[in-house]
Amino acid sequence: MKLSTLKGKCKLLNINSNAKTSKGDDDTRMTAIMYLASSDMSGYDTCEHASPQCKRMCLISAGRGVFSNVQNARINRTKMFFEEQSKFLAQLLEEITYFTDYCIEHGMSAYVRLNGTSDLNFIDLKIKDDKDIYQLFPDVQFYDYTKDFKRETNYENYYLLYSRSEETTVETVQELVAEGKNVAVVFDNVPSVWQGLEVVSGDETDLRPTDKQGVVVGLTAKGK
Repeated sequence: MKLSTLKGKCKLLNINSNAKTSKGDDDTRMTAIMYLASSDMSGYDTCEHASPQCKRMCLISAGRGVFSNVQNARINRTKMFFEEQSKFLAQLLEEITYFTDYCIEHGMSAYVRLNGTSDLNFIDLKIKDDKDIYQLFPDVQFYDYTKDFKRETNYENYYLLYSRSEETTVETVQELVAEGKNVAVVFDNVPSVWQGLEVVSGDETDLRPTDKQGVVVGLTAKGK
């Protein structure tokens, strides 16, 4: 299958055309990312734990996200998720299957980020044979950013990066890092140390599963 054919088959997943995820793509790996409408802009809340500042500065306004046609497409996908969920999930499974088949054919590892501008918990969704999406695709490496500090994953193929907002205390970040977890923190300029914690840059690649564990992942502000 050609890449152009794969991209033509995918209406939910963005493949090889996203500035952030494509920085981690090479001849050995490829990333697919799904963009829904953030927070409640679609009439449905996709980011339950979003803070006021998070909503105001969301990267929904970054890059192509500023264009009305892109925003409308994300809103339509989000409405489909909530209003026609069975149809949505069937389409998502089909697209991930196309994507993984393409990666296998070309000798690449498949990475999928389901929450590009949302924070939905797909672990709660049993899709087929009483399995969630991570169980259905054990050879795919999934990952997400989340502000839900209570969300956990025991799956080897699903990586979570916790994300700090202005409402998150330094103590909470320190506790998470002490547990061996990583926390994303936004800076004007990414330092090497913050509040006594080691900081690694998260701007060089979006492939969070490849990061060192027990650190702060420093990001520069995107969007407005």
